[in-house]
Amino acid sequence: MPNLAVEFNLREDIAGTPGGFLNQNNPLNIGDRFFVQVLMRDIHSNPIGLTGSAINLNFEANKIQNIDIPFNPVDDNSPLVTANFTLFRGGTLNNINGTITDLGGASFPAAGLGSILGLNQLEQFSLMHFQVIGKGSSNLSLNVDLSQTNFADGTLAANDPTNLSQLIQIVPIVPANDPVTIPEPSLNIGLFILLGVIPVLKKQYAKRV
Repeated sequence: MPNLAVEFNLREDIAGTPGGFLNQNNPLNIGDRFFVQVLMRDIHSNPIGLTGSAINLNFEANKIQNIDIPFNPVDDNSPLVTANFTLFRGGTLNNINGTITDLGGASFPAAGLGSILGLNQLEQFSLMHFQVIGKGSSNLSLNVDLSQTNFADGTLAANDPTNLSQLIQIVPIVPANDPVTIPEPSLNIGLFILLGVIPVLKKQYAKRV
């Protein structure tokens, strides 16, 4: 049985804060922003927590772009990597190729350097910010590097072949042939204009008479 649980979520951007999960029935449009969230949990029968991990992300660069500015996972305050992992923080963004590689970090709780993650509950490992730049739903592929995913006893997630390392999400974006919607004129506005014009016409007619 697997001993690592990974959750890969797409979240709405509510004024710069993660909101609900993206809805496939309510696709994003060009300019919309959203969050990519990765959570992890130790699911051993006797869990001890995680002390390190790293992930890779592949995205379609002609449709979405990462907008974490600056992209600086080394900063302990950056949500790109959990604050639990204070050691070996890093990661590389390439918005041209559509990749984020070796995004991760580690901890050594026994020495007071960071803390464990995912003990008895899913906890956020990474939060990334994206913006839509092109139409058409986009694939987003997450790869968890099990060879860099460590448990507190020093064992690796890679030692268990049943652990999943590849997860895929589809970012819901309006299709390329989606027509531009032009709002229909309001009947109330039309009546308001007409009612405003009638008195003017009456005055002009009275002057002529």
